[in-house]
Amino acid sequence: MTDSRNRLSWSLSRVFTIGINTFREAVRMKLFIAMTILAMCALASSFLFREFNFGSSELKFIADFGFGGMTVFGSALAVIVTAQLFYGEIEHRTALTLLAKPIHRSEFVLGKFLGSWFTVVCFIGMLTLCLLFALWFRETSILAEYPDEFKDGLRIVQYGEIVWFSLVQALRIGILCSVVVLFSTYATSSLFAMVMGVLVWIVGQLQHIAIEARGVVDSVVLKGVYAIASFSLPNFHLFDVGEKLALGETLPGSLYLKLLAYALLYSTFYLAVASASFNRREL
Repeated sequence: MTDSRNRLSWSLSRVFTIGINTFREAVRMKLFIAMTILAMCALASSFLFREFNFGSSELKFIADFGFGGMTVFGSALAVIVTAQLFYGEIEHRTALTLLAKPIHRSEFVLGKFLGSWFTVVCFIGMLTLCLLFALWFRETSILAEYPDEFKDGLRIVQYGEIVWFSLVQALRIGILCSVVVLFSTYATSSLFAMVMGVLVWIVGQLQHIAIEARGVVDSVVLKGVYAIASFSLPNFHLFDVGEKLALGETLPGSLYLKLLAYALLYSTFYLAVASASFNRREL
């Protein structure tokens, strides 16, 4: 069996099949349904701001609220869904049935990653649509009530930039999913993978502090520790571009390309390590 599997050619079709099945499992999870309801409630709650006369600054508040929801709830969904779907296959022994077929373990790892990631991407897309609609509806109301707040009667919300922000968060989520997949390949419980995923997310959000501290400290040992941390763990702070977009700034296209390359580099690295780890795991 091992020799025949080694001679088996690697197939993207099998990866996509596993990814599609993983996505179907994810959307049937109660957690995903709960997150969907939460997104609908977020859309409904945006209409409550009609009762307050915030002026044009209200739009920035709504945008910040939506950006925060994408980041926090999207990350939480990525950690939980990825850990449960990947380790759940091992815990319920269904992975043995699947891996008994002519399939590479690396295909299983990549397929699970793609299915989990696409699930969260769909969730982010749904939140983006809710946010766009809420901003457009409220901006239209404010434009009619307070036309002096808008120069020449033109809209101030850059809706295209909001879409770009959601794509940037999808890249961030891709890195986080690959991290959780890595921990799930050798974890003894899904809870361990979740906790480690949350820790990496927290450290990644504070990564810029370690980078700044590396240039301040004098100790060679501490510099080495900061250097290892800054290179081995992703810097999620790079993806926090929502504040600039909410203030009306337009980010250069080169920045998005750099973030894309950054996400691909780290995701590929973690998935490669995850595949190597899963190949050595006894099921």
